[in-house]
Amino acid sequence: MWPRLRARSDLLAVALALGALWLLVWRQQSLEWQVNALYSYGWAIPALAGYLLLERFRDAAAPRATALRWLPALALALVAVALVPLRVIHEANPDWVRINWLMAACAIAATFSVLTAWGGWRWAWHFAFPIAFTLTALPWPVWAEEAFTQGLMRLNTEFSAEGLSLCGIPALAQGNTIAIGRTVVDVEEACSGIRSLQTAFMMSLFLGEFYRLGFLRRIVLVLSSFLVAFGLNMARTITLTYVAGRSGPEALHRWHDPMGNFVMLGCLAGLWALASLVARGNRPRALAGGPGATLFAAPRLALAPFVVLLVGIVAAEVTTRAWYGHYEATLPPPLRWEIDWPRSATAFSSEPFDERTIKLLKYTSGEQGGWTDPLGVNWRVFFLRWDPGRVSKFLAGSHYPTVCFPAAGLRLVQDCGVRPMQVGALSIPFRTYIFERGGARFYVFHGLVEERPSVSGETLAYRQVDAEERISSVLAGNRNLGQRVLGITISEVADFDAALLALHDTLPRLVRFAPETP
Repeated sequence: MWPRLRARSDLLAVALALGALWLLVWRQQSLEWQVNALYSYGWAIPALAGYLLLERFRDAAAPRATALRWLPALALALVAVALVPLRVIHEANPDWVRINWLMAACAIAATFSVLTAWGGWRWAWHFAFPIAFTLTALPWPVWAEEAFTQGLMRLNTEFSAEGLSLCGIPALAQGNTIAIGRTVVDVEEACSGIRSLQTAFMMSLFLGEFYRLGFLRRIVLVLSSFLVAFGLNMARTITLTYVAGRSGPEALHRWHDPMGNFVMLGCLAGLWALASLVARGNRPRALAGGPGATLFAAPRLALAPFVVLLVGIVAAEVTTRAWYGHYEATLPPPLRWEIDWPRSATAFSSEPFDERTIKLLKYTSGEQGGWTDPLGVNWRVFFLRWDPGRVSKFLAGSHYPTVCFPAAGLRLVQDCGVRPMQVGALSIPFRTYIFERGGARFYVFHGLVEERPSVSGETLAYRQVDAEERISSVLAGNRNLGQRVLGITISEVADFDAALLALHDTLPRLVRFAPETP
């Protein structure tokens, strides 16, 4: 095979160019797969799409030269040109959904161009589904994902409460919670299995192609997959809520993960059985030929377009490094610091962040803890760190106390402005707030620190940013060079001044600087 492949230099060029482009796309998406449970199935998408593509090769018609071979070559050249600005923008905004979709669109356009050059439009159409299937691994826009998830959780909550009541167990749905007597179960925690709905959607598309179902049968399978997944998740919610109401929250935590695994396995098994049922009587095309013979029998392609695409990929990386390197050349080295948790303090406790926080913030590492100091002051602290380039520099500033604390039932009493605090060479610009709940006051200090100073001198504001601000940051050579957020909530003190004094005394003991590397 290898001698034949070396003889077909155009095939080698195709493999290198398209392989590099798709690796770039998958590398971008892997962060979302790591931190967002809704898209954890993304790790399987490249392999599943590759399998479907090979299956399509088995019954593809013999390729033939087309009179419009210049058009695919032009498309490859346009993709190569578009990659340069897209990659520069993506470097500063790796979590921007719009840019990730545009990068995936470039890879899909390049793949379709190759198929069209080999076998014409009919050949490209024959392989359209496996290529388009890769889009299931991409995250939805935040507004669409939130609407989908929140809407289904509300439905799940209401239906589950009704189901419990019909079974003789009085239950009341309140938002995303279900109350059974004095026990209140948060459905967002007890039913994070809603994510299996998106997995079910992906699997229904895969199984429809696996069995080569007709269009109407595929629609039936997709719609049925939602019903199966939603029904299993509702059964899970009812079971966990019943367990919590009968045996307490501790029992809910014991059953939470086993029930989640059972729902996921049951959903996949149910989908496979459903697909087999829908596929009865289906008549897929007869298979003929083999992928090796089909590929090597394809018409020879000009090397120039694929060389241009490879040059475009390399140029995109070189330009990105040069662009940001120019602005960052004179910046001082980063200041490394961590939190020295007082684990021997009275009533010290530490707990992991919930799934929703991890999904939204996409931090590299994070920890939160609470304790009571010798003076009886209560402390709640969280510390988050983002490595350089992990997400855009705006993400850490898009989630802040005036949004998060009211969602937890606290009322904002006063915004006390910015209070910078100095610990050695480190300056933390704390934004300070006073919140209240049930007559108790909480004094909140929230500091966002860049590991290296901003190259444009801009001050990060706590807000949602738009596309124009993202592009302006790119033009100014600003990207995320590493960020840390320190959030501190102090209670059981007389007033804001007492909280400020307690923080001033404790902060030097709380911050630990990493030793400098030679």
